[in-house]
Amino acid sequence: MTGAVPEAALKFSEADLRNWNLLEHFRKVVLPLVEVGPKAATELDPRRQLVAEEYFSLFLFRMLNPIITSMRGLCAATKFRKMRSVCETPVAASSFSEAQHLFDPEILVQVVRRLAGQAHGMVGFGDPRVREAIKALTIVDGTVLRAVNRMAWAPAAGFGSALRLHLHFSVYDQVPTDWSITPGNASEAKEWKKKTKSEDFYVVDRLYGQDLLHLKQLQKRGVNFVVRICENVVRTQAGPDRVLSEADRKAGVLSDRLEELGLFGGGPALRLVELKSEGKTFLLATTRQDVPAEMIGLIYRYRWQVELFFKWLKTMLPCGHWLAESPCGATLQIYSLLIAALLLFLWTGRRPTKRQMEALRFYWAGFIDAEELAQALKNKK
Repeated sequence: MTGAVPEAALKFSEADLRNWNLLEHFRKVVLPLVEVGPKAATELDPRRQLVAEEYFSLFLFRMLNPIITSMRGLCAATKFRKMRSVCETPVAASSFSEAQHLFDPEILVQVVRRLAGQAHGMVGFGDPRVREAIKALTIVDGTVLRAVNRMAWAPAAGFGSALRLHLHFSVYDQVPTDWSITPGNASEAKEWKKKTKSEDFYVVDRLYGQDLLHLKQLQKRGVNFVVRICENVVRTQAGPDRVLSEADRKAGVLSDRLEELGLFGGGPALRLVELKSEGKTFLLATTRQDVPAEMIGLIYRYRWQVELFFKWLKTMLPCGHWLAESPCGATLQIYSLLIAALLLFLWTGRRPTKRQMEALRFYWAGFIDAEELAQALKNKK
């Protein structure tokens, strides 16, 4: 759960629910982008029946309907009359498989950005003090999506094949703001270097704090961050201990001072807040000198919000089977997954719980009515 939801977001009528169609909303966003985007040569062929808009819609339809478990199952479903709202004609498995090499994933990238932009200010997650002190609080992390061994172009960090989704996640809005998709063995820290923005305040774990030279470069560029430092890093005190407040001590803060990190000098000189929580010691390095030590700990705890998002993304939506296995096709499927997640988030005003996801699927399948769905969405864990 992402926090309290405005009461207005929970007030909707049966007519509102019946008229709201996630797939139709998606098509309204996608169609203008398809029309202005570059066309593949075969798209201009009048004999082509599966066009980009329908192909993308089929991906999203699969995401929202867990009863479909394979590409062939999806293509078989297109034979039903009700599927004419998704695609005009039945789709052969060969046509669907071929399409992954034809349509540009950049169209879906723009859809993700538009939907994420619509979520701005909708949730308002976070302590008011943090929101006042930091304009844009961004968590950076990655997650692995397991692939089949046939996808040899995406080697995992260990055995087999996998993809890695690198995500920049807005704490306040609870939605992705930037991302990249790589093979599973790609470095998360290197991907972060490519996408760092000076206006954001970053929260990252120990993996990202191992490159001390990079932290020093970010500090010189004026990029603010809170990063957990490994306990075995060489530390040299570079300033006096700060006086801890009563709030700091209650939050488990043990010390707060300026320290130089790294062996032989020349490393970044950062404010280091050491705190203890649930029996564990955390070393948090930050560039900000004006934020209370206990708030630095609170900011770092917000890092778990992206972990909750990853868990929801993997367990709430049916993304375990790859409908397309090429680099382009797998990228399209991950973007479809993000779009489905954002559409649900915008509709319900939150990340639906497991029970609420079940209620949504029952509603789409016709087993419950709008009134029962509204009640299920109001129930809070």
